[in-house]
Amino acid sequence: MRALSLIALYVPALLFGQDGSKGVHVQLDQQSIRIGEQALLTIHADANTSGIVWPVIGDTITRHIEVVKDHGVDTLQASGNNGPRLVRSLTLTAFDTGYWAIPPFRMQVGARTVETDPLLLHVTGMEVPKGARPADIPPIHEANPDPLIWLVDHWTWVTGVLLLGAIAAAIVILLGKRKVKEVVVEAAALPPLHERVLAAFDTLERERLWQHGDHKAYHSRLTDLLRGYIEERYNIPALESTTDELMHELRVSPLTSEQQGLLGNMLRLADMVKFAKALPAPEENEQMITSARRFVFGTAPTIFHEARA
Repeated sequence: MRALSLIALYVPALLFGQDGSKGVHVQLDQQSIRIGEQALLTIHADANTSGIVWPVIGDTITRHIEVVKDHGVDTLQASGNNGPRLVRSLTLTAFDTGYWAIPPFRMQVGARTVETDPLLLHVTGMEVPKGARPADIPPIHEANPDPLIWLVDHWTWVTGVLLLGAIAAAIVILLGKRKVKEVVVEAAALPPLHERVLAAFDTLERERLWQHGDHKAYHSRLTDLLRGYIEERYNIPALESTTDELMHELRVSPLTSEQQGLLGNMLRLADMVKFAKALPAPEENEQMITSARRFVFGTAPTIFHEARA
């Protein structure tokens, strides 16, 4: 009954849900897959629509549907007189059988907030031949090893081990006849974490990436440095987490609400640049690295602030 209810709810959306009046629509290349197989979901938008803000999509759509790969946004030439379209593609998979709903994606199109239509993905199990039975576990084979045969089969390994042993013994004997001076080598002390990150910020700023048009590389490098700092400073897997997952983890961290808000704003702007191809203003790019330095200064160990004072 649950499956029939879901079908009754979502089939009309599948058949008639391509609402061109929104300027966006979503579709699946196939509505039914076997468990572990992949389906391609595409979100289409009119290329002449200004101010498109794409949804931020993590590793999962729902707890039943996973995102294998986000292919990003491409421009395609549509048939007829419809003009070019912007298309964002996602490869999806699922490992639970059943009818699973793909909820609407919320997007900002110009001054409007629109939602795509919901979709339904049917995941089937593997077919088992009728009358098939589990195979029995084969019995344990008891071997009767012959040492001589084993030595013949592995004589190269035995010879190599004996040769290495003879060489090691000769080295020990030679070293025993000579006085060996102990040399204590002190490993160079690694600079503190905040100093390394601030130096990396300086290097990134000198490269002038966004000034040469590479906004994505600039924001990716900057947020990777921030995430690496957080991971080492607070022992949180920041490099492997989405922005929402990281901000959720940091709710119980020593960060103040102001520091959390500052970090969240930087990460979300970088996500828009990396995944939605947003183009920040020069003031926003400059403010990013200023905010990053401010965040590191504000969260560095107390001894750092005392030294600066």
